[in-house]
Amino acid sequence: MIRKLSLLVMLLCVAAAPVWGADVMSIDIYGPGQSRVNLFVADPLSKDSVGPLGAIPGNAPLELQQRINANCAFLPFFNMLGGRDIVGGPNPGGYVTPSIDLKKFQLSRADVLVTAAWTPRPGGVGEVELRAYEVYTGRLIVGKGYSVSTNQQVPEVAARFCADLMEALTGQGDFFRSNIAFVKKEGNRKQIYMCTAQGLNLQKVTNLDGICVSPSWSHDGQKLAFVFLDKQHHNLCVWDRQSRSLEKKRLPGNTLIAPAFTRSGSVAISLDMSGNPEIYELKPDFSVGRPLEQNWGIDVSPDFDRSGQKMVFVSNRLGNPHVFLKNLGSGEVKRVSMTGKYNTGPSISPDGTQVVFAHMVNGVHKLFLADLISGQERQLTFGGGSDEDPTWSPDGYFIAFSSSRSGPKQIYLTTKHGDEPILIPTGPGEASSPAWGKL
Repeated sequence: MIRKLSLLVMLLCVAAAPVWGADVMSIDIYGPGQSRVNLFVADPLSKDSVGPLGAIPGNAPLELQQRINANCAFLPFFNMLGGRDIVGGPNPGGYVTPSIDLKKFQLSRADVLVTAAWTPRPGGVGEVELRAYEVYTGRLIVGKGYSVSTNQQVPEVAARFCADLMEALTGQGDFFRSNIAFVKKEGNRKQIYMCTAQGLNLQKVTNLDGICVSPSWSHDGQKLAFVFLDKQHHNLCVWDRQSRSLEKKRLPGNTLIAPAFTRSGSVAISLDMSGNPEIYELKPDFSVGRPLEQNWGIDVSPDFDRSGQKMVFVSNRLGNPHVFLKNLGSGEVKRVSMTGKYNTGPSISPDGTQVVFAHMVNGVHKLFLADLISGQERQLTFGGGSDEDPTWSPDGYFIAFSSSRSGPKQIYLTTKHGDEPILIPTGPGEASSPAWGKL
């Protein structure tokens, strides 16, 4: 069990007070531009002697350093510095100020310095204190301690610390407190898998004799809905993260399309009970409840913002697939995608201000983002292959999507600013239809 340790009195005092003073840096990742912070993760030290780590079993200290480096390198607003970038060598001289030689890190243009101090733990790996300092002021940004029982806990320690560091700098740390469910092809079957946003802790969720499609997380990240196609029927499946149980339901009609959770935790899904698919909200027992959108055309792919008042969906009511927005309070429906003839797979940002969707460009799909406040629409992804199935991260900054840009479909990561996509490693086999949820 990983637990926080009691740190030094100084550290506790800092933690009890607001982290930021007027002169401490922060990163605005949500504005039109973004800062890049030079970050250096120092070699781990022994807390007692500030020297060798021979008393710590295994390679946990080095692995933790590498994990923190890899986690932060995944984020577009960090520029990772190496030992060769540090004037006078990378050794900080200590793990707390004033023993740290901050001047050489200032000369090396480092903005943030991360230190780690280890002590042995009987019956376990050790106890580590992780700190992040602002180099130019020496201010402590984050200070946390962890007791590590096994080497298998090291990735979790790294993720927790990086989440706190990201939250201190940007106001959001959910990137490291979330995971992505997706569909992986296995021969003639398709199963649901999940992993962290960096592609770690890959887990197989289903082992069903058929095809699983369209996963979607509940807003609290506790349940995962998807459609399962067996040899005869379409079925709604809901997987519970805590109990690891899977509930399967038959619903009226022949076709079930793209389930999604409402803010209240109910499931919305497209059903073709009376002809063309329409969007219905299901009752707690998964029987059909009220219609959320009915029209003479086809209405599919609902998605809801955090407030539960806004629903985006796809409809062909204008002759071609387009993205629409419905205010569930007033019932008002308006068109979101204003260009092109084929727009699908919408995902609305948690705050309800932006919608990302797949737009057909020269025979392939590319991601476009519509700002619901300004009404402006812009292209997010470029290059070869098709980019589809976008899904927002819980913090409303990152976007995961499936793409064939490198051949078979894989999962990629970009941001609301359209940063260069990063491949999320999901192992061998085609991967598609990502769904991002909280842990």
